[in-house]
Amino acid sequence: MIKGLIFDMDGTLVVNISYHLRAFDVQAERHGYSLVRPVTSDFFGWHNFDIMKIVVPPEFVEKIGLQQLSDEKEALYRELYAGHVEPVAGLVDLLRDASANGVSCAIGSAGIRENVEFIMSECRIREYIGAYVCSEDVTRCKPDPEIFLKACERLHLAPSECVVFEDAVSGIRAAVAAGCHAVGVTTTSPSERLVECGAAFAVNDFRGLTVESLRERFSE
Repeated sequence: MIKGLIFDMDGTLVVNISYHLRAFDVQAERHGYSLVRPVTSDFFGWHNFDIMKIVVPPEFVEKIGLQQLSDEKEALYRELYAGHVEPVAGLVDLLRDASANGVSCAIGSAGIRENVEFIMSECRIREYIGAYVCSEDVTRCKPDPEIFLKACERLHLAPSECVVFEDAVSGIRAAVAAGCHAVGVTTTSPSERLVECGAAFAVNDFRGLTVESLRERFSE
């Protein structure tokens, strides 16, 4: 029986990718460099350090340092996004339904703690989230299953009792590797790609999803 719902954050709780991409561009403008290559959906779910090693010119990585680059970029993202945050359609209704049915909810994100706290606050969903796992809590990011395994552990549930919602291919692979059920959210990846990687099915948003419908689907 499904007892837990675990949500990726970027692209799943909120459609915020454009703000992340803008933050990379603004940071490059401030420091006077051009990105080595564009930040694309291939990087979704990765740790900032791993992205920056590829997209920021090596001389600037050496000069500024990965930690400072990462902290600065995320601060820019929050500054740009504040006041514009909206949860994906149907999310709050699903969280309320989960709460009413005794189903625990968690966030499993490669984002930093400040960003998770920021999104929970801006979306006003903190009361529904029983636990979260962020980049500071793990040593390996998606597609490694560590984030979702730790989220299950913090909910005190077995992976087989949890449904993971993910928009990224790396996240779907991580959920499947963890032993969770996976549902794709098509904000950044097409449904066919998400299903190919292991999602049981994919949705455009959370409208119409309920605990009962998820239990029926995953009891088959």
